[in-house]
Amino acid sequence: MNEFLKAMQFRHACKLFDEKRKISKKDFGVILEAGRLSPSSFGLEPWYFLVIESDKVKKALKGAILNQPQVATCSHLVILLSRKAKFFKKKSGYLDKMFGRSAKDIKDIEVQKSEFEGFLHNNLEADTTNWAKMQVYIAGANMMSAAAFLSIDSCPIEGFDAKELKKSLAKNVPEFDKKSYKIALIIAFGYRVNEPEEKIRCSIEEIAAFVK
Repeated sequence: MNEFLKAMQFRHACKLFDEKRKISKKDFGVILEAGRLSPSSFGLEPWYFLVIESDKVKKALKGAILNQPQVATCSHLVILLSRKAKFFKKKSGYLDKMFGRSAKDIKDIEVQKSEFEGFLHNNLEADTTNWAKMQVYIAGANMMSAAAFLSIDSCPIEGFDAKELKKSLAKNVPEFDKKSYKIALIIAFGYRVNEPEEKIRCSIEEIAAFVK
């Protein structure tokens, strides 16, 4: 079994972390880099990561995240945000900025914007909110995989009171811009206290079909 598959076997949804163990700045930098380098539709990278290291802030947010124990015991709590629909309008300066990074000229930017507008119309029925959230999940998965490769545990969290969490973030995290972002996913990172139960998954034959 190669090293990557070993990491996939190691990874599990850790519900309780060792509060005394903290992830090093170097290792967490690798985890964040895995998120930054993740693929996204049209290369628009519609994500923003709030990295909560403060134990005080983690405890303040815990109630809105349904008092789950991993929130306050983890080393790093990451709130993964997705950009709101306004960023993906044709006249958005964000599209000009992002497409402008690789465009040859202004005309090329407009071509890319038109292609993106057509994609939204034909595939998403303008539901850019859900589309942006799906991109954030790709980044989150890569961050958890990178953590597992470093023998660092993680737990993805979708169970939270969105309204209360936004209030708590607004009160405790000045970096949270509720006008620009929505809360997509939360991931806790740290080191396990207990060994996980045996990993149970369907067989390849049950989940995949080979078309030759």
